[in-house]
Amino acid sequence: MKTAFLFPGQGSQTPGMGADLYLTYGRYREAFDRCEAGANIDLKQACFKGEGMDGSDVIQAAIYTHSLATLRLLEAAGVQADVLAGLSLGEYTALAASGVLLDAQGASLVRRRGAVMDGAVPPGTGGMLSVVGLTLEQVESTIVPFANVFVANHLSETQITLGGLLGELAEAKAALEAAGARMAVMLAMKGPSHCPLLNLAAERFSAELAGEIFGEPSGVVYSNALGAPYPIGADYRALLCAQMNTRVRWHDCIEGMLAGGVTRFVEIGPGGVLTKMLKRRVGRDIALFSVQDEASLKAFLRAEKEGGA
Repeated sequence: MKTAFLFPGQGSQTPGMGADLYLTYGRYREAFDRCEAGANIDLKQACFKGEGMDGSDVIQAAIYTHSLATLRLLEAAGVQADVLAGLSLGEYTALAASGVLLDAQGASLVRRRGAVMDGAVPPGTGGMLSVVGLTLEQVESTIVPFANVFVANHLSETQITLGGLLGELAEAKAALEAAGARMAVMLAMKGPSHCPLLNLAAERFSAELAGEIFGEPSGVVYSNALGAPYPIGADYRALLCAQMNTRVRWHDCIEGMLAGGVTRFVEIGPGGVLTKMLKRRVGRDIALFSVQDEASLKAFLRAEKEGGA
């Protein structure tokens, strides 16, 4: 069995995430506290009580910290992955899981990343639109008239997220619905992501990355910008900056993992969003698990022990 660990991105946060694990497991607490120190903010209030979760800097640090601390529990139980991948913010968790980033270093980076992203466009001028039911080619052809609307996330064959300025996104929404989209819904995001509207933000973040030291990965890690594994000797700074202002190629990542023989996907972190998307893509021969709290952790480890995971 070939296993992939997947890590969710911004928008997957849930109230109280990690509270039960922090109370029960010392290994979770140790990892959580390391990340909290790296982020230099009160992540217990953010994760456990949902306080202060109005900025991407706090949200991203909170999701990263909960996901990574949960991963450390699985590692302590002897569960390992052959492949690592994360959606957007989740790519940083995957890099920390592989040893490219230290736990606290990753928490610090994603907090700074969130702050840079929130400042990319003036408040109230940009956003994200989720489109379901059209292919990438259909979406691209429909949004051609809109200069400030871009494909931000290619999530699956017929699920795509657009980033852009709000006025043009509203017009694009109507055009996509007329073109046959099953659903076109504005997301609760403060601004756009993964598109050219973040070109200046990517330049700013490049300066944040300039002094960072990256380790060597212990296994295969997928890059959102490439839609494929990081190559040997990868320029992590360049690819993480590119992830900010170019589309996330998640569909290509998933297809690459399936083609590479992955038969078990374990999503680690809040929400279970990536697992839900996979359920629409894979058959019964592919095992799917979402580990995000004590109940799901115990269920997964029980299945692992019984040989069903």
